[in-house]
Amino acid sequence: MVTLILFVLIFGVVVISHEFGHFLLAKANGIHVIEFSVGMGPNLFSFQKGDTKYSLKLLPIGGACMFEGEDGLNEKEDGEDHSGSFLNANVWARISTVLAGPIFNFILGFIIAFIMVNLIVIRDPVAPEIVDGGAAQEAGLEAGDRILS
Repeated sequence: MVTLILFVLIFGVVVISHEFGHFLLAKANGIHVIEFSVGMGPNLFSFQKGDTKYSLKLLPIGGACMFEGEDGLNEKEDGEDHSGSFLNANVWARISTVLAGPIFNFILGFIIAFIMVNLIVIRDPVAPEIVDGGAAQEAGLEAGDRILS
């Protein structure tokens, strides 16, 4: 059970990082974000802030950052072209918005690796026990000896 909970938490962090990358670059490029969601399926919790809906969904198997005009969907109903539409954004804005998710995953991986490397404590190697008749005993090592070279 603990493994399942840890999996959901770690996967959730990866999904949030990925989708936040899309979200951040979309906002920076003036693309309207309709919904930022973590999970799939029915909503467990959601709230609206500005024009964006933020959702937590039932199944912890991914997420979504939906843009206005993405794939020709979710366009405003008046039928006019909107500057906040994904399709109306320039090509570099669209490319950067799409690539931001995977790039944020690399950044997250780098941050986690950096933290883990800095948490490692290097200890002097110590012989915990010596096997009778083994090579260590023949070399004169005793239990508790520090190995310096």
